[in-house]
Amino acid sequence: MKHSLVDEILIAREMKNEKTVALVRFALFSITSIMDFVSYLGWISYTIVTPSLITVGLDLTFLVFASIVLIFVNFLPYKPYLKFFTIAFDYFIIGLMMFLDPTIIKANGLIYFIAMTSAIFIFQLNLLRHSKTGTIYGAILAFIYFMVVSVGLGDGYPFDLIPMIFGLGMLLAIGYVTTVSNIEMVKEANTKQMMERFLPSQLVGEFYKNKVQLEPGGENKEVTILFSDIRAFTKFSEQRSAEEVVTFLNDYLSRMTDVIFKFNGTIDKFIGDAIMTIFGAPFKRDDDALRAVKTAVAMMREIESLNQKQKCPEDKIHVGIGIHTGEAIVGNIGSERRLDYTVIGDNVNLASRIEGLTKHYNCPILISEVTYKQVVGKYSTEDGFEIREIDQVIVKGKSKPITVCEVVCL
Repeated sequence: MKHSLVDEILIAREMKNEKTVALVRFALFSITSIMDFVSYLGWISYTIVTPSLITVGLDLTFLVFASIVLIFVNFLPYKPYLKFFTIAFDYFIIGLMMFLDPTIIKANGLIYFIAMTSAIFIFQLNLLRHSKTGTIYGAILAFIYFMVVSVGLGDGYPFDLIPMIFGLGMLLAIGYVTTVSNIEMVKEANTKQMMERFLPSQLVGEFYKNKVQLEPGGENKEVTILFSDIRAFTKFSEQRSAEEVVTFLNDYLSRMTDVIFKFNGTIDKFIGDAIMTIFGAPFKRDDDALRAVKTAVAMMREIESLNQKQKCPEDKIHVGIGIHTGEAIVGNIGSERRLDYTVIGDNVNLASRIEGLTKHYNCPILISEVTYKQVVGKYSTEDGFEIREIDQVIVKGKSKPITVCEVVCL
């Protein structure tokens, strides 16, 4: 059965935690065995009843079991069902100690408190596994263990048993809720971390507020697509080492990402030095086209700032940006194991073609007539740009000419 990435992370965490539980178990039994053995020899005295040979024998048996489990989880392939065996055996060996160890005081109703405390301790140890099934299984065994020990060793104080049953039940329920909350927190944190690479934090918040599901599928909706590309980047890369190119790209893409997120754009993908950005998805707004244009202008300002830091003229870069608005299929495209939140359709290709025209017309920013109609009257020179019509052109894949406009940065 295939697992999601988050499930695989949780399984890997369960494996690690099983090793932690095994180590804690081994350490506890080692310390207990040494203390009981030293006390048995009469070198120290730390219990009301001096440990007997039975106590030392039980300690040795439990230590052997803890050693076997420790070796098993560290040197053999992990099996998820192992936790059910070890949880059951933990309760069994502690129960056996309750019945056979003479150092455990059972008179005056004290056994109820000892049984409850030990049941809670083993259950809490089990919570380190962060497994919902393991927690339920451990809770059931904790209740059975408590009842068996209390009824089997109780000595006439039944009035103490009823409130303890309710108290134990509440603690077991809290433990289960804690486990479920921790698992959900891991899933949510992993999903948010993944989404924040492509969406500004406020849009991630809207995702969770509206309970949007990251499932395969898409819908047809109007979006504004922005394509940006560094001109002559191949030549730029050939003149530098791979390390220098990667360092530059990381700086450049980080700067562009900050600008895009400032205007609530959704980064569809990085294609080498190119960036594909969506406005209007996952959440549509009335000013999607205007924010796309403002983003392009802000990107040009940031590129100017970047170029000013370059000492050599050949280190300066030039970027072309194309923007188009139209309907496209928006959604999670891919398989259950690998999804891309993206847009596909003819209008996406048209936005890419418009970006390519920036080289021909030597204009940093070009937008389609459709985008222009959505921003006209909504901007002023105070926004730092003007828009003028450039030409009508037939782009590849189209039989009719389209009007393209230049966004002039002031």
